[in-house]
Amino acid sequence: MAKQDVNELRQFADKVFKDHWPVMSLWQTIADHFYPERADFTQTRNVGQELADSLIDSYPLLVRRDLGNSLSSMLRDGDWFSMGIQGEPDYLGQVWLDERTRMLRQLMYHRQANFVRATREGDHDYVAFGQCVISVELNRKADGLLYRCWHMRDCAWFDDENGQVGGLARKWKPTLRQAVDFFGENAHQKVRDDVNKEPFKEIDVRHLVIPSNMYRDAEIESRFEWVSIYLDVTNNHVMEEVGMDHNQYVVPRFQTIAGSPYAYSPATVVGLPDARCLQAMTHTLLEAGERYARPPIIATQKVIRGDVNLAPDGITWVDDEYDERLGASLRTLPQDRGGFPIGLEMRDTIVQTLNSAFYLNKLRLPDSTVQRTAYEISELQKQYRREALPLFAPIEAEYSGAICEKSFEIAMAAGFLGSQYDIPKSLRGQETQFKFESPLSSTEEEQKATRFSMMSQTLAEAAQFDPSVTTEVNFGAAVRDAIDGLGAPSNWLNDPAQVEQAQMKQMAQQAMESGALTDAA
Repeated sequence: MAKQDVNELRQFADKVFKDHWPVMSLWQTIADHFYPERADFTQTRNVGQELADSLIDSYPLLVRRDLGNSLSSMLRDGDWFSMGIQGEPDYLGQVWLDERTRMLRQLMYHRQANFVRATREGDHDYVAFGQCVISVELNRKADGLLYRCWHMRDCAWFDDENGQVGGLARKWKPTLRQAVDFFGENAHQKVRDDVNKEPFKEIDVRHLVIPSNMYRDAEIESRFEWVSIYLDVTNNHVMEEVGMDHNQYVVPRFQTIAGSPYAYSPATVVGLPDARCLQAMTHTLLEAGERYARPPIIATQKVIRGDVNLAPDGITWVDDEYDERLGASLRTLPQDRGGFPIGLEMRDTIVQTLNSAFYLNKLRLPDSTVQRTAYEISELQKQYRREALPLFAPIEAEYSGAICEKSFEIAMAAGFLGSQYDIPKSLRGQETQFKFESPLSSTEEEQKATRFSMMSQTLAEAAQFDPSVTTEVNFGAAVRDAIDGLGAPSNWLNDPAQVEQAQMKQMAQQAMESGALTDAA
């Protein structure tokens, strides 16, 4: 079969975005209540327009902001990832993995790589809408990595038969100058002719990243798994088609629903009804407070001359013939304050529900200032893991893991991490896996040190009755695991082979000294 032509590609992109359109209204509603900066899915915002002008209470924005900011501070703080393999590598393999981890981290956090900005924007999309779209690719000079977060309004994707993102289409409106600078001679002739006359005129472009077998190009399909296509919709012209070994777009998804490629945020799904209720409740409480501070006034008919003036130093004229003994000509309507505390209590309940919906009441680690036994600390760590697992587990697997894996693949292919011939033999053919340092994983690793401490206490008590029980434990392996659990670098420990040789040499020397003492006796 011949490869897809321009019309087929355009129909395919239109179909993907048609399936994408129904979820836009939901995202717009969520953005209106939790993320007004992104509230331009179904409406256009002008520069300088007030973003939260439709809201009365800003607390829903605060809980979204706090959870979005906490992802980077808790999951990507310091040396937050490391490379490994299935099983335990040998010493040389571990040293190579540690060095490539350091090199990859430098590439990702280079100022021009844009990693911090892209992930920070992606974190808030992920928290509010349950997914985000981040691209990982070489920069324009091909001398480093580039990360960008894209507006989900402009991105539509579909799942493959395995439930993974099978392809993505993105809308783009570059100016004529940008199109010519980016695509050069591959841009449509009309674009090149008009670039000097209307350099800031925009054209409609679609970027498609799909499996190469869908494109049906035999040459690309035989060499690459994916194909990147830039389609000029305005001029019905394919500007670029390039085979790729990977899909440059990462689409982390929070809570997926069977049968839908689009995920949901459990935080906003739970919190949206409460956010609506909070806005109405706050409006009522403000009105009640205003009525108490400035209560309504009852005026006697045909006694007040003119309007009632409630301004400071204002004067309200009363007919001089009116007898005040018949009743005050002006008096305030008494207000019952009994319902106001009840309203505040109900508002506090909504606030607590929003805190729970956005996991803010589960992000704190157990208090480390209180003296506890090793068993109590272990049980608190287990409880924290159980409560934090629904939040952290999807992020580490589909968000951080996907970005790190894609960054590693691109960096290795570009030669940024050294030659493939430098890979130790023990690592060749092994699949690289990423391990993450976070409150979720650190508690698990720190349990090794806690268990070693508990084991040492048990052995010390047992050795009082039988000193030979210490031979039951492989102290060398236990110490190495405990030190590794504390997060010590691998180069702090010696090569196990060297340790074994040193131990054999020490044992031989002790045997010689023991023999010399025996001969002397």
